[in-house]
Amino acid sequence: MKEIEIGYYEVLMAVILTVLSLVLVYVKRIPLVKEISVGSIRVFVQLIAVGYLLEVIFNTRSIWLVLLAVTAMLLMGAYTAGKRAEHFKGGFSIAFISMAVGSFGTLALMMVFRIISAEARYMIPLAGMIVNNSMNSASITFNRIGADLKGNRLAIETALSLGKSWREASRRFYREAVKAGMISIVNFLETAGIVALPGAMTGMILAGVSPLKAVLLQIIVAYMLLSSVTITSIMAGQMAVARFFNDADQFVG
Repeated sequence: MKEIEIGYYEVLMAVILTVLSLVLVYVKRIPLVKEISVGSIRVFVQLIAVGYLLEVIFNTRSIWLVLLAVTAMLLMGAYTAGKRAEHFKGGFSIAFISMAVGSFGTLALMMVFRIISAEARYMIPLAGMIVNNSMNSASITFNRIGADLKGNRLAIETALSLGKSWREASRRFYREAVKAGMISIVNFLETAGIVALPGAMTGMILAGVSPLKAVLLQIIVAYMLLSSVTITSIMAGQMAVARFFNDADQFVG
C-alpha cells in the first residue's frame, strides 16, 4: 500500500477546507469569519514554528531543553486555565502547581516503570497531550467550583453556623467540581475505539504502523491522561475551594 506523503503542497490543498468553512459561515451570516480567518493563519504559523523548534530540540538531545519546553507548555496552559478562575484569586498559581504535579508526576512514573525514556521524541509529544488535558480539566474545575460555591452561599453559611468545618460545608460542591473536570477523560475511556479512533492511534496508523501496536500505545496514553487529569483536578479543586474560606472557617468568597 502506498504511504501518504505530506508536504507543503498537501497543506496548501487542505486550505480548501478552510475556504469552505469561511464560505459557509459567511453565507449563513454566522459571526465567525474573522475568528476563522485569524485562527487558520495562527495555527499554520504556530505549528510551523513549533515544528522547527522541535527539530532543534530533537537534534541537540538536551534534557534541559526538553524540560524548558515542557515548562513553557505548563506556563501557557496554567495561564489559560487561570483565566477561568473568575470567582477567586490565584487561579494561575493553583493551575500551575496542580498541572505541574500531575504532568511531571505522571511522566516520572512512566520513566520509572520504563514505559518511556527521557528523550525529546517521547517527552515533548506526551507532555503536550498531558498539559492540554490537564488544562481543560483545571479550567472546568475552576468554573464549576466558583459557580457552585457562589450560588450556594446560603447553604454553605448555614452548614458553617451549625459547626461544620469549611471542608465539610463545601465537600459536596468540591466533589462535583472535580467530577466535572474529569468527565472528559471518563467519556474518552468509555468510548475510545467505538465512537472515534483517538489521535495518537490514528497518527500512528497513518504513518504505517501496525494497528495493534498503535492500539497498545493508545492504551498507554489513555492511562497516562487519566493519571494526570485525576491529580490535576483533585489538587486544583482542593486549592481553589480553600480560597473561599478564611482561617476562622468563614465563607469569604
